[in-house]
Amino acid sequence: MALPLELLEQSLNREMSLLLKDGRTITGKLGGYDQYMNLVVEEAEEKNADKHRKLGRVVVRGSTIVSASF
Repeated sequence: MALPLELLEQSLNREMSLLLKDGRTITGKLGGYDQYMNLVVEEAEEKNADKHRKLGRVVVRGSTIVSASF
């Protein structure tokens, strides 16, 4: 089984989807990360029940992430 930071390293520049604690979903390409699992998402889009908007490049704090899928 891969460790979380190893999985992030292997997933750079791949499409991903993040579920956040507040119920939002962020999709985009993984552009970078740090040891706290703060993620840089390129070409990010935010989706929730009533909104869909393009965000561009965002930094998502690791403590707000519920799950990540690649």
